[in-house]
This record gives sequence, structure tokens and C-alpha cells, in this order.
Amino acid sequence: MQINKKFQVKRTVLILSLVFSSALAASCTTSADQTTNAVFSSPEPTFSKQTTPASFTVVTTGDILLHERTWNQAKQDGSPEVWDFYPQLEGIASVTKTADLALCHLETPIANKNENYSGYPVFNSPPEILTAVKELGFDMCDQASNHSLDKGFAGITRTLDKLDQIGIKHTGIARTEQEAKTPLIVEVKAGEKIFKIGIVAYTYGFNGFVRDPDKLWSANEINAEQIINEATAARQAGAQFVIAKLHWGDEYTNQPNNYQIELAQTLAQSGVIDLIEGAHSHSVQPITKIQNMWVAYSHGNLIAAHREPTSIKSEGLIVRWTITENLDGSLAITKVEQIPILITDDFPVRVINVSKALSEKDFSLASESRLQKAYERSLATVNSLGFEIPVGE
Repeated sequence: MQINKKFQVKRTVLILSLVFSSALAASCTTSADQTTNAVFSSPEPTFSKQTTPASFTVVTTGDILLHERTWNQAKQDGSPEVWDFYPQLEGIASVTKTADLALCHLETPIANKNENYSGYPVFNSPPEILTAVKELGFDMCDQASNHSLDKGFAGITRTLDKLDQIGIKHTGIARTEQEAKTPLIVEVKAGEKIFKIGIVAYTYGFNGFVRDPDKLWSANEINAEQIINEATAARQAGAQFVIAKLHWGDEYTNQPNNYQIELAQTLAQSGVIDLIEGAHSHSVQPITKIQNMWVAYSHGNLIAAHREPTSIKSEGLIVRWTITENLDGSLAITKVEQIPILITDDFPVRVINVSKALSEKDFSLASESRLQKAYERSLATVNSLGFEIPVGE
């Protein structure tokens, strides 16, 4: 029997395609929480060729922890009457101001003007920091930390009142039970579309302080079931993407502990959280992906003064996440960028965008060798679990 040549060619191509697809599928199979050594490349979002996918960026940052040295700098940059924290953080403004959604972690209570400021170990921070946070373009700050109760329930109420006055959204602590029960959902505009992002925030503890027995809802302590329930409530209220901000881990370490890893795995398995962004360690920790959930274990500090200029305590991390809409309306992270930062110890205290300073050869605030050390150490840590996250500016 004579075989049609066109049919024979098509049949051969089909067989080769099936063999290639099978080999590719086998090579890509990994366990749910296994990391990869490949350069990060997220699966392409599902959309037709005729549709331009909507996308937006979220920027996450580390601890705002105001030691007295930062106050002195703010006084120098402003005046004895009106302190100015913005110049200390201006070096990262191009990152935060250009984000579609910028998130900060306000670790300490906020005081009234000229009223009982205090630093470590029981903080009560100058209110001018909020002016700088607003000017930097931050849209939301959580306050779930081991310092949430440093000034008791009065400190919680005062801090949230001041955030409301300046127009910054918040979660993690609450003034009323109803406020605590209401999930935070922020809207992000991308082109003609508006997306809803749910944000929850929890901490491992409160440094020995305890919540009032009749106000256990006033500050969120980590409990996996409660985190999952709040994330689920956020989705039921319309959130298309949920971020969990967690204050956890061991201080001054550059790797997650078993508690962090196990909790992250539990939250990933729930399927209701898309991103964990961590704080508390005052040092940079890795970025990884567990199942469909991304994890930045710790960003280190955004601003602090630990007075160890050569150690990891002076280095921090900003992460830019690009989130893209799929055809079915779901959202997925399609790009991750790390932005190393360095906090100077000498006056003037400044936060430096490390990669930007190196590329521009700007060594006016820190030496090239110190910037290079921060850059290399941060990259090695962030990428240590197998994902090579590119550096952004």
C-alpha cells in the first residue's frame, strides 16, 4: 500500500512532539516544596494573544525601627521643632514612589508630638516618621511586631489614629473588635482595571507584654489556623490576591528557622495565601517559592541604628513583585526583583540603594568596598534556597 507523503510527514512530527513533551514533563516534575537551581522564571500567565495582560507592582520592605540615632539625624535634617526623617530614606524613594502598591512595616508605637519618646527596649517613636512614610509613597503599614504592646492599648489606639489622620492603611493591630474582624483589602489600579489585594499581619509574640484579657483581638499573634481563616475571609470579601506579613524568625540570622519553614509550608498548603513577606530578624533572609506561594523570609531593616556598620544588621532588602492577571481573572507573581540596601552608621544616617550607588559610582556615603560587600552578601543570602532573583533598581 502506498502511504501519502504528507500524512507520513505529519505523523512523524506528531510522534517527535509527543516524545519531546513527555521528556520535558518528566524533567520538570519536582516535589511541592522543592527549590530549583534555575534562574527564576514564572509560568507565563494565561491569556490570549489578542489580550494585553494587566499587571502591577507591589514593593515590600523591612523594619522601621527608630533608635535614638535616627531621631538625632531627623533633628539635624529638619529643625529642633519639626524633625524630618525623609532625607534618611530618600535614597529608596524612586523604588517606593513608582510602585503601584508600597507596603511598610512600622515596628513600633507612635507617640504624640514631644511626648515621652523612647528607644530600645520599649519604643515610643516620634510622629514625624509618618510624614516621611507618606511622602515616600507608602500606601499601607502593618504594626504586628514584638513591640506592638510597648505602650499598651493606648499606644495601639494612638498609632492607628495617627495613621488614619495621614491617610495610610493599616492592619495587624486594632482599636475595636469589629476593626480586628474586618479584613484589610486595598485596591490597586492597573490601566483600566482595579484589583483587590487582601493583607493580613501577625507576630510571634510581644516581648513579655500581654494583651488586655478583654482585648485579645487588639494585636495579632501568629496562629496558623487564624491566619488562614483571615486570609479566607479576605477572599470571601473580594480579595483576588492575599499577602501575609509575618514578624517571625531568629534575630541577626540570614536563614529561616524550622518554625518559619514549617509555618510557611502550612500556609502554602492552604492555597489561600499568595505571598509571605517577613520581618523581625534585622537581617536579610532568602526568597523562595513553596507550591504556588512565594516567601521572602525577612527583609532586614528599612531604617534602624544597630551601630554595627560592617555587619548584616546594617543591610536590608526591598523586593519588587510584578503581579499579572490571568485570563480567568486570577493573579500570579510573574517577576521578582531584589533591591539590596545599606544603612550608614556615620552621620548623616542614610539608606542607600546599593545597586544604584554602585552603577552610578556614587561613593559619597559609603565606600565602594562596603557597598560591594553588601551587594554580594545580600545576593548570596537571597538566592541561597535555589532561586536566582535578579537585582533591580
